[in-house]
Formats: sequence, C-alpha cells, structure tokens
Amino acid sequence: MAASKTRTDWALLLLRLAVGGMAVVQGFEVLRRAHGAISFAHASTWGLALGELVCGALILLGLWVPLAGGLLVAVLGWPLVHGWMHGAGVLANLGGLFRLLVGLACAVGGGGKWALGR
Repeated sequence: MAASKTRTDWALLLLRLAVGGMAVVQGFEVLRRAHGAISFAHASTWGLALGELVCGALILLGLWVPLAGGLLVAVLGWPLVHGWMHGAGVLANLGGLFRLLVGLACAVGGGGKWALGR
C-alpha cells in the first residue's frame, strides 16, 4: 500500500522536527558546558557543536533542508569515521550512528509541504 501525499508530508514534518530539535539541543548542550583554556581540541569541538546547532535550527525551520541535512551528516559523521579509523567498532557509538542515519533521511526527504523554505 503506497503512502498518501498527506501521510508523507506529516512524516517529513515529524522527521524534520525530531532531527532539527535533537541537533539543536545536542549542540547547545555541548556549547553550554564549554569552559577551560582554548586549544585546538576545544575549538574543533565547539566548531562541530556550533555547526550542529545551526544545521539543526535550519532543519527545524525548514530552510535549505537538503543542504543543512547534508552538512549535519558531515558534522555528525566525522567523529564516527575518526573513531572507525582508530579501531572503534562500527556499532561502538550507536547513538551517533542513529543521529547520522536520521540526519541522512532528513537530507534525502527534504523539508516537505510545511517547510518555510518551500
């Protein structure tokens, strides 16, 4: 049974709200806890968190969803790939892998009917 256009629009809206909201909250939490001396490691962590927050806000609003979703996948994917290159198992970070996959689904699905950028 094929999904109706209305069901697809609702699914894209809910996916967009979940992915964008989760990215905003996660990025804000990292930036809120930021303290200490400025080093390259801190700067890269803060940059990734800021990128996640901005991409999440764009997805949440429905502006440039495929682009923001693609950038979010890159921001979320880099720590996973870095871990895999250094010996971590593919399923070592299930939360990060899940966020990566739903971000990819959001990038592929687009903003839907109720996106501001439509």
